[in-house]
Amino acid sequence: MSKSLSVTFRVPAELSAAFTNAVGASGGDKTAWLVDAIRQKLSLPESNPDARLMSLVERMEVAAAALIVGKQGVPGHSYDEAAVIRIVAETINQGFNNGRIIAERLNDAGYQTKAGKAWTKDIYSAWKRQADHKTKVGAAMPRNE
Repeated sequence: MSKSLSVTFRVPAELSAAFTNAVGASGGDKTAWLVDAIRQKLSLPESNPDARLMSLVERMEVAAAALIVGKQGVPGHSYDEAAVIRIVAETINQGFNNGRIIAERLNDAGYQTKAGKAWTKDIYSAWKRQADHKTKVGAAMPRNE
């Protein structure tokens, strides 16, 4: 077993609360969580063989899905304007009028862009600027009466 050293440092209050919540959600202890975060940031392999194996399995699953669907990271469904407009309108109606979040939701739903790519905030912004989409999204939004 390797030697370990005690390290003391300060963190801003807002990060301390987020850190404590993340540790609680992980079910581990603060030291293990920090060591894992440091390894990830430094791109070092995990010391836990089971975790390394699970990471490899996850990467293989992503690669296998990409082989089945097409390009890695590109959603499986072709562009469907009605579905895209519905997802955009639902997301905005939920209070998330953010290009990054909308792009994630479109990708999670499995819809490609017109060019057959994954959605990004920039691609969504360009799509949104098209006048015909603005009216269609507005029409798809539920009316508060």
